[in-house]
Amino acid sequence: LTWSRYMPPSEAVRQFPTLRTENVHEGTLKGSIVYYDGQFNDARLCLLLACTAAEEGAAVANYAEVVDLVKRDDEGGRVAGAVVRDKATGRTFEVRAKQVVNACGPFSDAVRKMSDPEARSLVAPSSGVHITLPDYYSVEGFGMIVPKTKDGRVVFLLPWEGHTIAGTTDSESEITFNPRPSEKDIEFILEAIEDYLSVKVRRTDVSSAWSGIRPLISNPESSNTSDLVRDHLIMSDKNGLVTICGGKWTTYRLMAEQGVDRAILEGGLSPERKCQTNNLRVVGGDGYHIALHTEVAQEYTVPHRPGAIDTRVAKHLTSAYGDRAKVVTRIAEDNKLGQRLARGHPQIEAEVAYAARYEYCTGVEDFLARRTRLAFLDVRAAEQALPRVVQIMGKELGWGWFRKRRELKQGRELLKTFAKGTE
Repeated sequence: LTWSRYMPPSEAVRQFPTLRTENVHEGTLKGSIVYYDGQFNDARLCLLLACTAAEEGAAVANYAEVVDLVKRDDEGGRVAGAVVRDKATGRTFEVRAKQVVNACGPFSDAVRKMSDPEARSLVAPSSGVHITLPDYYSVEGFGMIVPKTKDGRVVFLLPWEGHTIAGTTDSESEITFNPRPSEKDIEFILEAIEDYLSVKVRRTDVSSAWSGIRPLISNPESSNTSDLVRDHLIMSDKNGLVTICGGKWTTYRLMAEQGVDRAILEGGLSPERKCQTNNLRVVGGDGYHIALHTEVAQEYTVPHRPGAIDTRVAKHLTSAYGDRAKVVTRIAEDNKLGQRLARGHPQIEAEVAYAARYEYCTGVEDFLARRTRLAFLDVRAAEQALPRVVQIMGKELGWGWFRKRRELKQGRELLKTFAKGTE
């Protein structure tokens, strides 16, 4: 990253051709401020952290819901584990531990109250709504942020995964597993960016829309519950439960290190070595370098046609899987799974098999929304890919006819939530 700088109007329009030079609310363009930031695929990083933990010896479980905490009778009710429900089978079982850490994001308060029903709620859930638009709404390498629109909210427009995403920042929200945007939210974003773009902004250009919850934290030392903590918070309750909440992806490793340090202290544990996070790469990072896609393209033998893999596909695979991209292409070669899942998108069939084998993928929702971001990028493309995803995943996981039919139905229902906002 380099220094921020001022950009005069002529250069701003040259770098961002769709930028409007006159605005009915703001007058004429006086210039732009350019600053630099990073971008990543949050769902895949979250997944790769779990996979990395598993490779380092952790026991990782998908679709395991904490329904209660286990407490010791002989130590004044100290938390000693959790009662967990397998959401796939409904089976309930206990997991015992010397020390329990609550790192449940928006659901942190629900777990804290399993330990102490009188605990004050800390999470102040905030939703952000996003829509996906064609790539021509932005330019590669440049986004746009309007820090204050006509109603005071922030709106941004960013290139992402070969598309453009536009969205708003924090607004009050309820805590739910499946937050959804309203049509009113979608229209607000479109109207807001229209004020700053020369391109015609249309509702029909929205290829997907979604909402997410950010767990902001109210200050536990303040009597005012609206006094928010912008950093992360680590605390222990009277029963020894360590809770870490708030924070952001930028500091996730620091949060993890400090959270584990608190757990060691609270549980009186004696680790064999110091924290290793500074030298630990996530799965796929060991052999990654900026030109890895060239190796993938040259080494891959396309099973369904002669010639090398397409550059866009190679870049997508190395961006999503790092050095494990070569495992994906090997699956494509060995199983003849090299076709694209949807026209115009770089995801290939082999990624479905790879997700089922190595990434705890148990259903089409996992794949379309969390292993790839196809549902977030383009609902129509995801609908096109859905039958083939069911077919490949069914073969990998041994699904029968009824399970395949159910997954197909659930996949279609899922995609409806990305296609249209609530009323």
